[in-house]
Amino acid sequence: MDAKVKNKIDNIISELNTLARELDDISQGINREFKGIGAIKCASSLQSTAGKYRAVIHELRKM
Repeated sequence: MDAKVKNKIDNIISELNTLARELDDISQGINREFKGIGAIKCASSLQSTAGKYRAVIHELRKM
């Protein structure tokens, strides 16, 4: 793989990591600040999305 492509992939991985961490932080904030089934469902959905980003990161690292 050429260095330019590798650099682009590394940048994408970095951005996805940042997004996943932000989603985790938001999810934790929702769990702390709000109560009820809606808050639980929302936080869970954010965690699920963060997990999907991590799965993409895993696949990109295999390249």
